[in-house]
Amino acid sequence: MQNKLTRKLVLSGLFAALICVVTLFLKFPVPGPSGAYVNAGDGVIYAAALALGGPWAAAAAGIGSMLADLLAGVPVYAPATLVIKALMGLVVGAALHGRKAGWLRMLLFMVKGSAVLTVGYGLYELFVFGMAVTCASLPYNLIQAAGGVLIGLVLALVVRRVIPESWMEA
Repeated sequence: MQNKLTRKLVLSGLFAALICVVTLFLKFPVPGPSGAYVNAGDGVIYAAALALGGPWAAAAAGIGSMLADLLAGVPVYAPATLVIKALMGLVVGAALHGRKAGWLRMLLFMVKGSAVLTVGYGLYELFVFGMAVTCASLPYNLIQAAGGVLIGLVLALVVRRVIPESWMEA
């Protein structure tokens, strides 16, 4: 039992650090005047969800993503990011962890996680910045969500090969 708990704690910390670093440094620009970009951090969140399960993935996703916001100089988003990304990890991790999910099931639950992202940031931006900013950022949130799913599907297949199956038991 102690060994399993230690393994989950260490993997969660590693995934949190990886989510933070990937979010900060692995970005793909979105064409247009806004300067928006898709970061690969959401894909790592989905990989963490598969490897760790709901609560552990939620902790890694929320903490790693929030730290990325703080280090990137956008602390206004940090509280929302903590909650939204943790919910993404929880939703996807609870559905996929420990199961032999096929790519279609992974896709379905990653899309659900992306809906959490889009709705969560939409509501946050509506309350903090108003309707104009919310409407302007919606297309970019959708692009970010789609990019996260694509990256997440690829990374989920890698996680299955790299992390021993016995480590991913529920």
